[in-house]
Amino acid sequence: MFRTLLSFLVLPAVLFGQSPKKKSAAAGDEPPGVSSRAKMAALVTATDPSAIQVAAGFKVELVYTVPKGDQGSWVAMALDPKGRILTSDQYGGIYRITLPPLGTTAGTKVEHLAIDFTKFTLPNAPAVEPDAAPKKEKAKADTGPRLEVGAHGLLYAFDSLYVMVNEQRGKTGLWRVRSTKGDDQFDQVEFLRPMNGSGEHGTHALVLSPDGKSIYFANGNHTDLPKAMEQARMVAWGEDHLLPRMWDARGHARNKFAPGGYIARTDPEGKSIELFSIGFRNQYDMAFDQNGELFTYDSDMEWDQGSPWYMPTRINHAVDGGDFGWRSGAGRWPSYYADSLGEVVNIGPGCPVGVTFGTGARFPAKFQHALFAADWTFGTLYAINLTPDGATFRGEKTEFVSGKPLPFTDVIVNPNDGAMYFTVGGRRTQSALYRVTYTGGESTAPAKLPGPTEAAKLRRSLETLHAEGTGPSAIDTAWPHLASKDRSVRFAARVAIERQPAEKWADRALAELQPQASIEALIALARVGDKSLQPKIIAALGRLDFGAQPDELRQPLLRAWQLAFTRMGKPTPETCAAIAAKLDRHFPHADPLVNRELSALLIYLGSTQVVGKIVPLLSVSEPPTVYGEDLGGAAVNARNDSYGKVVNSVADSRPDRQQIAYAYNLRNATVGWTPKLRTEYFSWFSRTRTWKGGNSFGGFIQNIRTESLANVIDRTDRAALDALSKPAPASFAAPAFTPKGPGRAYTVPDAMAAMPAKLTGRNFARGQAMFSAAACIVCHKFGNEGTSGVGPDLTGSGGRYSIRDLLENIIEPSKVISDQFGSEEIERSDGDTIVGRVVGEENGELLVMANPFAPDEKVKVKVSAVKSRKAFGTSMMPPGLINSLSEDELKDLLAYLLSSGNPADPMFK
Repeated sequence: MFRTLLSFLVLPAVLFGQSPKKKSAAAGDEPPGVSSRAKMAALVTATDPSAIQVAAGFKVELVYTVPKGDQGSWVAMALDPKGRILTSDQYGGIYRITLPPLGTTAGTKVEHLAIDFTKFTLPNAPAVEPDAAPKKEKAKADTGPRLEVGAHGLLYAFDSLYVMVNEQRGKTGLWRVRSTKGDDQFDQVEFLRPMNGSGEHGTHALVLSPDGKSIYFANGNHTDLPKAMEQARMVAWGEDHLLPRMWDARGHARNKFAPGGYIARTDPEGKSIELFSIGFRNQYDMAFDQNGELFTYDSDMEWDQGSPWYMPTRINHAVDGGDFGWRSGAGRWPSYYADSLGEVVNIGPGCPVGVTFGTGARFPAKFQHALFAADWTFGTLYAINLTPDGATFRGEKTEFVSGKPLPFTDVIVNPNDGAMYFTVGGRRTQSALYRVTYTGGESTAPAKLPGPTEAAKLRRSLETLHAEGTGPSAIDTAWPHLASKDRSVRFAARVAIERQPAEKWADRALAELQPQASIEALIALARVGDKSLQPKIIAALGRLDFGAQPDELRQPLLRAWQLAFTRMGKPTPETCAAIAAKLDRHFPHADPLVNRELSALLIYLGSTQVVGKIVPLLSVSEPPTVYGEDLGGAAVNARNDSYGKVVNSVADSRPDRQQIAYAYNLRNATVGWTPKLRTEYFSWFSRTRTWKGGNSFGGFIQNIRTESLANVIDRTDRAALDALSKPAPASFAAPAFTPKGPGRAYTVPDAMAAMPAKLTGRNFARGQAMFSAAACIVCHKFGNEGTSGVGPDLTGSGGRYSIRDLLENIIEPSKVISDQFGSEEIERSDGDTIVGRVVGEENGELLVMANPFAPDEKVKVKVSAVKSRKAFGTSMMPPGLINSLSEDELKDLLAYLLSSGNPADPMFK
């Protein structure tokens, strides 16, 4: 029998006094000749260009509104040689658009390409393990060709259309289709390289290399490296956490390891794959500038907001051999790690999708040189103006196009007409194609980008030494640049040296006296050298007096110490004590970020002094302007109407990330404790109860507490400290406000029929109250409210959902289930079936979150007793949540969500 999830799918109907089987008059029998599809087609709308904001001098036109019932939701684009756009439905087929001339949107032609992906060849079969090659499926006589490929990446090159299939299990990977009959149709289909990864963190974009000889592709952090990958531009990547890494508190990306998301390249035949850059979370797209420099827009882990390891979405300069530091859970590397690379510019919370340069656009020079980066969540297309900064770049963002809703998916420039085109859609939301043209008075003549800086030329010359087969001369060429003041040059030099056998340069690294070069060389040796060299590395690091180093060398020196241990093991207690004695006097330091790394290192070494120094710092607040972050939502202190008073203080809920970093490190400390210090430390957890963050924030704090308690040996002491720090028990409380109704069993058509063309005159406080009354707050985070993480963060709803899309997600929650929020059906060997989301595995047991109203409660299932696991097609979000709301209450709830919780939004005027 089914347990857990199925038992409360009808819970909201019971809670709100509605029968789940009750049918309203509006949802009765259809009039003769009127089908549901016809009703839904009549509701197809796209955001009007007049409601879209665009930079001064530019114009946005709606070229095509996608009938999503037939053509789905478009997520990727490419141009063919005739200037036509090729686009793909996230879960379906591929389409070709013949564009109307500039100045008109009439006459757009859309063709569904009848590519039969069931009839294909495997040209590279010998290089693929037999079980990786999908079996051909027999075509069913009544269905015709299977067109639903779910491509996230398209590229027309080498007289072929390359397709990165994503949503078809067993068929994910790189495909090539060609036209051999001269009829403008694709009849030859080849499966070049299978890849193990699908969904929103799976296989993604394709771009042509600047020299036109190879293809680059981007894959997210849930995609394994291609089997039989031939080459890599870097070596010896690892997790490299000095203290044990804490996995995501909700189970996301558990047991996903480096390299994480990556960029690789292949020849046109897909015969050889070379890894290029690693350490991304989920970079959907990438683009080359006119000088051949590659950039991507990487995602944040929004559930981490409020934690010291949270990193916002950011633009990265993806260089040869680069590692950008994504590691799962709390293991995310900070930007200052010497063996990682930082960002060009931080964007903020969001969902990165398509990127492109303005090259070829009939735009002013500033925009021809800009990188355009699209965000799905908040409906914004940024223009990133890049300025050379030594061997890399720094960037400045401005909003180029924005709207509500405007869920961007991809963006391209068509050099044939000089216009920019972008698509919106994704997750089966309403899709459309728009065009952006320049109508201002500035010159739009082609603008050549200035050539690379001398530092960039040097970096690129060093990157040529990353290739396989370079000889020992690479050591002499790269070595002087370990002392460069340019971080990117040093990084390229170190990667080149790591490519050579360590025994050829180990003595040189140990003897290096220039501090910067010594640190870089010892980092390299720790990463790739034999473990027997650890005593010599420790001696060499010991020559570098931490207190005498300039500010820019302190973090790299600490990282070198860390790597000497993460790669080569923990030294003897005597050695650890000697190192700790040298470093203890430097803690606490004036630099809070140095304190984070130094405290971790001292705890690892077993310092007896550091606990007594750290615990008092748990009462010292960090400057919010330096480390704090806006958690989203509106800071409204009092809201009054007939639904009561709501108080929401952002200041009281803002987490102190420096204190969390200290607590995270202290969970591993086993020496130096006194009863007073224990009491002071565990009382800190009670002071954090009002802090708000991402969906996993509360779980992380709780897990820090749990692991800290495990280090308290005395049972009596542990029980007292547990009681002192224990959070209030989680429970599903009745909503603070009761809808006045009358409600009804809403369907999408009749709910839409109740909606005006534009929401106006709505009641903000009542909308906020309905967010609680309809139980949205239990499972969703919205601004500074809710923390569950069972469902997606709704803060940016207005940027990605139309009224219709939002209603579909509420009324028909199982229609679109993001793979980030899906659940599984787990059949046990005894015949029992458990339905829920697997959030972890401990001691041979799966931890299953089966009740969305009690996300901290886990059902344990022994792995040895699992007979089968498969995706469950029913959302954890129950239907009927809004059935107790009146039409006015429903409108207020929608306005509240679409406004991002902003009482000043015009919908409330």
